[in-house]
Amino acid sequence: MREDAVEFEGGFFADIVAVFLAAFAGGLAARLLRLPVILGYLAVGMAVGPHALGLVENADTIRTLAEFGVVLLLFAVGVEVSFRDLRKLGRVVIAGALAQVILTSGIAFLILLAFGRVPREAVVLGLVISLSSTMVVLKTLSDRGELHSLHGRIITGILLLQDLAFVPMIALLPALGAEGASTVLADLGLGLLKAGVVLTLAVVLGTRVVPVLMSRISGLGSREVFLLTVMAVVFASASLTRSVGLSAALGAFVAGLVLSESDFGHRALAEVVPLRDAFASLFFVSLGMLTDPVFLSNHIFEVLLVMALVVFLKSAVSAALTRSFGYMPHTAVLTGAGLAQIGEFSFILAATASTQGIVGGDLLTLTVVSAVLTMALTPSILAAASKALDAASLRFQPLRPFHRPDIEYEGRLPALRDHVIVCGLGRVGSLVAQALADHEVPFIGIDPDPYVVARWKQAGHHALQGASQNSTILEACRVKQARMMVISTGDPVSTQVTAQGALQANAKLDIVARVRWRDEGERLQRMGVTEVVWPEMEAGLEILRHSLHRYHTKRVEVDLLVRRLRNHLSFGEAAGEDVLPPEEGLGEELAPPHHLADETPGDGKN
Repeated sequence: MREDAVEFEGGFFADIVAVFLAAFAGGLAARLLRLPVILGYLAVGMAVGPHALGLVENADTIRTLAEFGVVLLLFAVGVEVSFRDLRKLGRVVIAGALAQVILTSGIAFLILLAFGRVPREAVVLGLVISLSSTMVVLKTLSDRGELHSLHGRIITGILLLQDLAFVPMIALLPALGAEGASTVLADLGLGLLKAGVVLTLAVVLGTRVVPVLMSRISGLGSREVFLLTVMAVVFASASLTRSVGLSAALGAFVAGLVLSESDFGHRALAEVVPLRDAFASLFFVSLGMLTDPVFLSNHIFEVLLVMALVVFLKSAVSAALTRSFGYMPHTAVLTGAGLAQIGEFSFILAATASTQGIVGGDLLTLTVVSAVLTMALTPSILAAASKALDAASLRFQPLRPFHRPDIEYEGRLPALRDHVIVCGLGRVGSLVAQALADHEVPFIGIDPDPYVVARWKQAGHHALQGASQNSTILEACRVKQARMMVISTGDPVSTQVTAQGALQANAKLDIVARVRWRDEGERLQRMGVTEVVWPEMEAGLEILRHSLHRYHTKRVEVDLLVRRLRNHLSFGEAAGEDVLPPEEGLGEELAPPHHLADETPGDGKN
């Protein structure tokens, strides 16, 4: 017995070492080649898996550990996405996700029938194709910094609804076999009831009990106990949802969503991020291990057909549905591109259908191989779609079919003069717009989100849905008569095209633009943009200001230093330097801090 245990432990740890070394090698190679790290993980997974070198014996154990990565990733996403964000997207998320699953699976069913699949197999494959990969997509969006973008939030909501749709799919499978309709409907109703009860219980406990618990634990001052409490909450929620046939990942997301509304969400996120990244790499390596190159070579046509249905049909359906809810084509295209892969639940769906004798084992293998390949393509598809849209905006301006203004509302805009055009009504733009409204400064807001625009209209303000880089939108906003424009989006291509179009129409227009990078700001100022705001620099200067105030430095000296640094770091004589040269120092104009004998540095609160 002891020898068996030692042998198991030795094999298990050897597999863990092999997988982590493979993940390191794959991630490093991908970075050096400037490829998404997911591709590196999948490639080395194929290499060390049972269908290639066979370096890993306990693949099932590795996949079990990899599920920790899925749970922790979805928890992190839940912390970063708030209830408020999801509520704003209610219609497109609920109705859009439902319509996407039905239309994608229905059209795929008809196409697969035409290619010779029997009805049972066509139904199962259609359902398999309709589900997307929550893990891969959210990881890709996170790596690209697009989780909080409009298309990122829409995709996140649709993915979560797809996870919920998995329950009725599993319950309906027996209808393809021998069970009667009454049994299937009873199972479906029971499954939905249990899912509703468990999700309600998770939310109630999360909003009433968890904040109190986290407050008590935080008061103990122990980082280890805090981390263990977070892990217990996350995995308890994951286990609760899994017990009724929902995904563990969905339970983890609910836990993160609940914690995001408390004071401890971001602290919890900071604690689990290292664990999340480590176990997430295991997940992608384990996916690569599932790929069978021999099956791929023997069934290449079938694999390519399924991939084509996913990449082209599914993305087109998703984009069309997003567009039908009033979102701009740019957002719709990126939403479709982000959903163009087969998801993890498709494995379970195909495996269940195979176990029940509804389909053969070859369909399960086809699902796995097609899923892994479409997952591997996801980062490239999103990047290609984004680059194509950016190139189209830059080279084919205006791209009227892609940026149609709100013509209906255009006719009701008043004949404003000397007004402000606010491009983007997100967190930054809405702050500016509200301040302008409070000071009775006339303005027109532009935003691609129809629901954001609707809220501003309902509040009695002037707003247009559309893309600010479109010349028709700018004309509708009377750019020639405007005094000022604020570009708050932070997107480099959109900002550049918007500024170019606005200055061509009105060379005297005052433009204040938000930028992400220094060279972007320099380029905009050469174009004629009046003021460029670099958020990272402004944050650094404000931190410096508060720090020196607490050391009793005179306010006039602090203001002088901040002004000097802003001129230097922005776009002054030393353009190209990101820090003040050492030989210049802080300057003699800054007096030494006035330390008081009986004061600590934190006592001065100015």
